[in-house]
Amino acid sequence: MIVKNASRATVLGEAIEVAATAAQRAKGLLGRDCLSEGEGLLFKGCASLHTFFMQFPIDIIYTDKQGKVLKVAKEVRPFKLVAAPLRAYFAVELPVGAIQASATKVGDHLDFAEASVEVLQPTIEAA
Repeated sequence: MIVKNASRATVLGEAIEVAATAAQRAKGLLGRDCLSEGEGLLFKGCASLHTFFMQFPIDIIYTDKQGKVLKVAKEVRPFKLVAAPLRAYFAVELPVGAIQASATKVGDHLDFAEASVEVLQPTIEAA
């Protein structure tokens, strides 16, 4: 999934995974050593998030159902709890620095789009 800040014409990530199942939501980023630039994890219907037992800090963005940014949390260290604001529906976990690099602020609008795979067709030349 690609997550863009439509308000600022910036990209937060091009390789955002979706935590769709209960198991994926429970595991989150546990067991990973880091998030690379462009990576992240999207939670739908999310409440508060925590970084208990994680090995690295992350940035977190909460939005409502329409993608309006309700809260940003930069450089959340391991073993912290980040409460979701009222009306929060999506939460995006990103590598540290993603919020700053994208200039994302409360009130901005995020777009969530499926990554498209461009298939190149070979050119057939007439003989």
